[in-house]
Amino acid sequence: YKILYSDKLKLVVIKHFGSYVGAEGISASKDFIADARFTKTHVVLQDMRLVTSMTLHDTDWAFAQQAAKKLEPLEGLKIALLRRADNPINKIHDARRLLIQQETPHPNHLLTTSFKVAAGWLGLDERDLSIFIQQNFDTQE
Repeated sequence: YKILYSDKLKLVVIKHFGSYVGAEGISASKDFIADARFTKTHVVLQDMRLVTSMTLHDTDWAFAQQAAKKLEPLEGLKIALLRRADNPINKIHDARRLLIQQETPHPNHLLTTSFKVAAGWLGLDERDLSIFIQQNFDTQE
């Protein structure tokens, strides 16, 4: 995964790609929370459109409890989770999210397959968000 910050947009983008390994989402969240550039005024776009594989390995009740504790600093943040509608990993990802949400509900999360909806929900201009991602991520990853 890669994490980018935009002070101008008050945005954190976490772009996952390839194999989604273990507690990757939790690791990415811990990384951006620990970064000095992160503030509670940021919104978060978690882009999973390029994830090609994922498993439920090590995603049990203990995993969910650990995740809940580590993700407490995210409470109240607006987070959009963007994925492809036709991605075979979606069912596995839903099961992982359900485990975590049972321990820590996040009412400020949006799950969508629409880039436009994600941008709007985060309060961002779709064009500005698109330009930021294009300028900062290698589309070949």
